[in-house]
Amino acid sequence: MSQISKKEITERMEALKPGESLRFRLTQTFGERFVVLQLNPLYPQKGQKKFVLLNGKDEANARSQAPFFASDKAKKLAEWVADRAERWVTETEPPLMRAA
Repeated sequence: MSQISKKEITERMEALKPGESLRFRLTQTFGERFVVLQLNPLYPQKGQKKFVLLNGKDEANARSQAPFFASDKAKKLAEWVADRAERWVTETEPPLMRAA
């Protein structure tokens, strides 16, 4: 798969609708963790950021954790992911869980 670019992530984040998300797998250097970028369901309540980054050992774990990083600017989160992720995880792939 092609290299992940900050610009592409930013564009896709800005086009997200409630309930949609972007999914990534980090490189082995970063523990091959699963990352989900989505709109913050609590936004626009006072003190809440627009976008959240969820991070876990698999998708279910990532979604059960408190947000790892939150920002009103998609570019900040896109840069973090582009520097660490090796590939996109498509919506048609299973939720990627490691065997025990």
